[in-house]
Amino acid sequence: MNEAPGPLSHAAVARIDATLLPQLDRHHLRLLAHCLACFQSMQPAPDDGGLPGESARRRWCLAQPLIAADPAFLMQMLEQLDVAALQLEAIAAEQGVTPITLSLEQLIQTVESRCRSRGRSDCDHQQRHDDGDGT
Repeated sequence: MNEAPGPLSHAAVARIDATLLPQLDRHHLRLLAHCLACFQSMQPAPDDGGLPGESARRRWCLAQPLIAADPAFLMQMLEQLDVAALQLEAIAAEQGVTPITLSLEQLIQTVESRCRSRGRSDCDHQQRHDDGDGT
């Protein structure tokens, strides 16, 4: 497989895909994990354990050639990071940790718990409709 390098490791993607979450929940989890990995790679890291602010996010995005090359995608990425930051901060508060120290396992635990609390019967039974054709 010849994928572009990204902040989320192949092992992390495999761990997410191995969960028993429905496909949509796994996709959301991948997005959150990707954004968390982006935040964790941004410098300088906030001293208080919070997530990097808007200026650090913009600098980081502009340092990524694929993002910086497309102004429309740059704006979408910044918006996605803003939305993810709110969600990650809420998860961190639930877990009793600072947002930047969240782990993939904590994200998985939270998403699984939320899935079950919605009364979803498929949270513990992996869906096998992953081929993208909706079947």
